[in-house]
Amino acid sequence: MISQKRLMFIAIVFLSLILLLIYRIADIQLISTNSFSKHKINLIEESVSQRTHRFTINDGRGYFIDRNGELLSTDVKPQIVVFPSLIKDKWPIAKIAEIVQVKPENLREMLAHFSKPGTLSIQHEITVEQMNKINSLEIPGLYAQLVTRRKPLPFANHILGAVGEDPKLINQKYPDKLDKGTVTITTKTGKNGLQYTFDPFLISEGESQFIYHVDRQGNPLFGLDVKYRSQTNPLYPLHVKTTIDKKMQETMEKYIDFYGLESGGAVLLDVNSSELLAMASRPLFTSKTIFKNEDKMTAQQIPGSIFKIVTAAAAIEDNKIQDNRQYDCNLNIYGKKDERQLGLLNFKESFAQSCNKTFGDLANEITDSNPEWISEYASKLGLLQKNGWSGKIYHLDHFSHFYNEEYGQVFSQKKKIEEYRSPLAISQTAIGQLDVKLTPLAIANMMATIARGGPWKEVKAAESVNFANETELITFSDHEQNSESLSPYTMMRLQALLVDVVKDERGTGHALQSLPFQVAGKSGTAQKGTASTLNNKWFAGYFPADKPRFALVVVDLKHDQTNRTIPIFSEIARELMDISEEN
Repeated sequence: MISQKRLMFIAIVFLSLILLLIYRIADIQLISTNSFSKHKINLIEESVSQRTHRFTINDGRGYFIDRNGELLSTDVKPQIVVFPSLIKDKWPIAKIAEIVQVKPENLREMLAHFSKPGTLSIQHEITVEQMNKINSLEIPGLYAQLVTRRKPLPFANHILGAVGEDPKLINQKYPDKLDKGTVTITTKTGKNGLQYTFDPFLISEGESQFIYHVDRQGNPLFGLDVKYRSQTNPLYPLHVKTTIDKKMQETMEKYIDFYGLESGGAVLLDVNSSELLAMASRPLFTSKTIFKNEDKMTAQQIPGSIFKIVTAAAAIEDNKIQDNRQYDCNLNIYGKKDERQLGLLNFKESFAQSCNKTFGDLANEITDSNPEWISEYASKLGLLQKNGWSGKIYHLDHFSHFYNEEYGQVFSQKKKIEEYRSPLAISQTAIGQLDVKLTPLAIANMMATIARGGPWKEVKAAESVNFANETELITFSDHEQNSESLSPYTMMRLQALLVDVVKDERGTGHALQSLPFQVAGKSGTAQKGTASTLNNKWFAGYFPADKPRFALVVVDLKHDQTNRTIPIFSEIARELMDISEEN
């Protein structure tokens, strides 16, 4: 026989379970309807969503256009939207088929496969005139509309970036908008690239949709009408006018893929303004590898002989150049026999043919009078700072155009400065080895700075943020360097040296002589260490050399025996000149 205490205990347990169940029901039905669980789910909205058939015409997120007004991140095309719940036998199939120029039987087959709202899969693109004719039929469940869709990831992959759902990021960045209900935890947000940096201006505050409500059996709740819902503010969504040239971006991507560049990329700047015209990085990221494949163009890379430009600038300004002096370029910086055996060369020839011994010797001579010269001149050429545009705009104190851009370095913070004072360490640093790491973006900007004779400017990726009616909300003014820069004479000497790299028959860039215009530039090969069989291979330059318009850097981070950088540079440069003449 069960004791009274045990019965009391069982009764308390059951009562507790019932009270807990009652509280749970009350929490779902009455208390937390607007913010249920740690994910802050709006149960009312979710309930309505289960009884709603919808088709999104525009997700309400802002978009990017290129410098000429061409769409970059989205496509806008006429589409025919179908709501399958409203398909009726009395639809004028023959008339619809005639307008869209398909066979009636094919149209019937298309309609039979719809299980949820979607668009007709017509092989050819319909015209706005056909779209208007469809709408004139006034068929419930069939609507022609300009539909906006995001472009697939491969185009301008890293610079534009991607969007996706990220409840944690939404809670972190937009608590005010969440409280006001203008965004939800499912609102798509920028994950990287310009989509991330410009997210405060691009984030959607309302979609444009066709909406149709049904009951549990799929029958219409509010008649046969499909409702149209859009943002209430006609000035939204905003759009960003970038500095990118769509044709130039396509050209760049075409040739780095054609030559099989697996890791690395290219950067193209306008010489006069230092505005970004195109940028591509490989490997591409996908939705699964979005944070694993960083943008190689804004990340530190070992520059190799590209850094000899810095050493040359310091030697010129410190009056260490003697035109008749010969350097033994049969030796390397270790004093041993060099495999290239370049012979005795003067300074000009050493730069064109990239003799390491010359620049190792000069570096040590400069150090005797100025031990801090390496950092000083690397900074004067803009290589150690972030090169992307940054500043305070609107209500954002630290706004940057480029996502996760890294600083350059000549010395590792993990080592003591004394470790870089030996003659060998100075020589290694002077030729861009040891711990020197620079971003391709910074190197491209250095080339633009030299080409125009200074001053150094921050690289802009966008011109303005605009309202839907084209009125400018924000414009990005040029940011020029205020600190000390190189003298005009040094700039002139560097320009001449860069031209000789291509003009000299033994110069490392002589293969570019075949172009119908003069190129100025510098090659670079950087060893990644004894454990790696692959090197970094560079060519950085500008063109035309006599009237510079474009600064271009190409880098192969998995260089084997095939030199891809020179052919890629050549093909891109040739086509860019054709494009610029068309414009």
